[in-house]
Amino acid sequence: MNEEEIKEIIKMTYFSASFVKNKTYSLPDGFSGEVEEKENNISKATLEEIAIEVKNSLYKYDNLDKGFINSAEIFIEKSDKRIISSKGTNVSFFKYNVSGEFITQWVENQDVEIYNHFSYDNLPGEELSLKVKESLITTKYRDKSTEALKSGKYNLILSEDSVSEIIKYYISQSKTAFVYNKYSDFKVGDLLQGKEIKGDKLNLSLTSTVPVDDNGIRLLDRVLLEDGVLKTLHGNFKFADYLNIPKTGDYNCAILKGGTKCIDEMLQNGDIHILRFSDFQMDPLTGDFGGEIRLALLKKDDQLIPFTGGSLSANIKELQSDITLSKELYKNDSYTTPKAIKFKNVQISGSN
Repeated sequence: MNEEEIKEIIKMTYFSASFVKNKTYSLPDGFSGEVEEKENNISKATLEEIAIEVKNSLYKYDNLDKGFINSAEIFIEKSDKRIISSKGTNVSFFKYNVSGEFITQWVENQDVEIYNHFSYDNLPGEELSLKVKESLITTKYRDKSTEALKSGKYNLILSEDSVSEIIKYYISQSKTAFVYNKYSDFKVGDLLQGKEIKGDKLNLSLTSTVPVDDNGIRLLDRVLLEDGVLKTLHGNFKFADYLNIPKTGDYNCAILKGGTKCIDEMLQNGDIHILRFSDFQMDPLTGDFGGEIRLALLKKDDQLIPFTGGSLSANIKELQSDITLSKELYKNDSYTTPKAIKFKNVQISGSN
């Protein structure tokens, strides 16, 4: 934008703001100077070199007869960001993102496809390769699945991106904007998993791929949940100022500590592992989560029987006191989480 365009945007925004009745708020003290950027394996490579490395990781295990990647897209971004404010903030840093999507296909009993996406702040290497390998295996199971699960209550395991979706409830409910607008009644010190925790305790930390947020606030790693206890509120400076609480800043990443059991140990006879949904969602206001089941595995003795169809609908507040988290970790988008989470006695709507 040139100078005249910038002036016009500010003029229009200032006029629009005159209709808003929000309270005034202070501005954060400025931060100026060098920031220590987190180490990564991407900063010294060109965008072309990065793209080739990601392509090699993507196709490393694409060597099966009946299963393969039928299409893929890769996006490499390098952003040079500078934040300047009237309170003295003047800071610059680079931000990287490696993202994309791929579709795995299996042609045997049926011809089925599964959509996958990935997003990292560095070179994913073997992590992406294994994601493709597991997707190919999942697509094979989907090819063999023809019937829906029977309706009933099951102990169930959710994995990978579904786990990230689950923890969005805690991240959203502890935001300053949610608390100020009374969408949330979270308070520091709350026992979010209840007084009697039967399963694994939630230990969730906030972190960031960038050194400061858009207001120039330094983003230091912070504990959000410690053994299920809320330790901080976080988010937009304005709402923190309204609430008169410490200004922690806007974080773009979170890490949930793993549990003590492997996924194989978690999956017991009669349990189900839901591998794919058509559209899995968590409502950050109510804690309701679920979606239509595209692929689930039922453990029966030493067999894993694939099913497709049916739906899951549950509420995290009713289940959070007795959960199991996997030892194995999973990273995608802005979250690092246990690869799987297990809930007990959850209703599945399926066939009669």
